Amino acid sequence: MRIAMIDNSRGWGGAEQVLLLVASQLKAGGDDVTVFLREGAATVEPFRKAGHTVCSIPRKGLNMLAGMVQLVRRVRREGFDLIHVHRNHDLPVGKIAAMAAGIPLLLTQHCLLGSTSNAIITLADRIVAVSSFIGDDMVQRFPALKGKVNVILNGIDLTPFKNPGREFWEKVPAVAGARPLLGAIGYFYKNQEELIALMPRIREKLPQAKLLIIGRDEEKQKSLEKVALELSVHEAVHFPGNIPHAEIGDAMADLDFNVSAFRREGCALNVIESLAVGTPFVGYRSGSYPELVLDGETGALADTQEEFVRLLVELYGEPQRLAAMRERAREDAFERFDVSRMVQGYRNHYRQMTGSNS
Repeated sequence: MRIAMIDNSRGWGGAEQVLLLVASQLKAGGDDVTVFLREGAATVEPFRKAGHTVCSIPRKGLNMLAGMVQLVRRVRREGFDLIHVHRNHDLPVGKIAAMAAGIPLLLTQHCLLGSTSNAIITLADRIVAVSSFIGDDMVQRFPALKGKVNVILNGIDLTPFKNPGREFWEKVPAVAGARPLLGAIGYFYKNQEELIALMPRIREKLPQAKLLIIGRDEEKQKSLEKVALELSVHEAVHFPGNIPHAEIGDAMADLDFNVSAFRREGCALNVIESLAVGTPFVGYRSGSYPELVLDGETGALADTQEEFVRLLVELYGEPQRLAAMRERAREDAFERFDVSRMVQGYRNHYRQMTGSNS
């Protein structure tokens, strides 16, 4: 099968990681994938390094129209069977190309829709939401999508997470000796302020607890550091920056908990990755977390700040229960979140949409 994938993103995030995983697995299985990416975007190099056919399209200024024409012409010329876009803002150009070539259009939606989606969201022939949280919200807001929306939870390549080390943070002077270690992983817009605000209460019960805010956003980090200083917990909050992907499994495995105060998560890869190395997740009962975490088995979900703190303290105070939770987290991650399961789900949709048995 020949698949055209379109992604207009400038940066690199979870959606792009999923796109690369899907494209690579499809290619390994014998499918022909061409990826249309924004010229100069952070996505171009990783896809080229992975050996994919990449068409770099101008998407700004006066060259934008020429880039769209280039994309449409190539899609028509090369005989693709289907177009797969990974952002709702790529629906207009995806639909134009799909109509010109007479082929179906599939959208994967990774996050909650913004208000600007009203005029375009029905352009897709079929939609895959990365969680029921995302899919249910789409159908509730746009009833016309009922019957179009399906759910495929994200998956990951579990290979790098099979044998993690657990001594990563002992090599970091600012962290060594502190326990429990609470890791907040990802973009800095995900309500890290609330985690910092909870640290005084957490430290009342667990005086050596340390919050590690993993990632890099120099401007946002300044405001987070200010919050920590104002609450007198600056010594209990550490910013290690970005961690190379080759080391992230060890870093996650050496955390006591992966934590988040974000309430609108679409389908967090870092939660899946942390479960795969046996690190339980503690967060709120919202977003996609109830779909990813088996509450009380692979992590704990809270309804209030008070419960969030209580769950952390109780779990850390019960080593045997925590050890069992670590084991169950790994077991469940390897059962439910392998990339092959995710990609097979996409292949099934491709076949249904194109009428193909291949």
